Amino acid sequence: MENSLVTIIGMCFVLVGVSTAAFFCYRIYQAASSRRWPFVLGELESSDLREAVYRGQQVGGGPDEASSWVVNFRYRYSVAGTDYLGKRVTYSDGINKPMRALHKLQERYRHKSQVQVYYNPGKPGRSVLVPGLSVFNFTPLITSALFILAGVFIQTHDFS
Repeated sequence: MENSLVTIIGMCFVLVGVSTAAFFCYRIYQAASSRRWPFVLGELESSDLREAVYRGQQVGGGPDEASSWVVNFRYRYSVAGTDYLGKRVTYSDGINKPMRALHKLQERYRHKSQVQVYYNPGKPGRSVLVPGLSVFNFTPLITSALFILAGVFIQTHDFS
């Protein structure tokens, strides 16, 4: 019975690793595809950063909080007479980045009112200000690989 529990736990680790890797590989595909998207001029409404606070419970009962800074850009653009609101700056916006990288991105747009908005020609509501890939698109794959490796290790290691 104990051996089957270890196998299930190992399989769960592998499943989490493969699932997150698939999600981030799709993001990499989207980022790479955005290099070929057409662009229009749009109006930048804000180029702010905001603190995202994550609340949870500590083991033992007390509250637990963590925070990180994320981009909080807003821009409007129009494609074929339809107006859109965009918030995505890069295809790695949801990934934790050092403050230096966030400030560099913010500084790039600080005094701009008009921006080039790259949009998906098949789904013009999907847009980005900085098309293409960055190193931040690949860093989450490290965590996915660690989950897969841990799962394989758990399944193949003898814990008796």
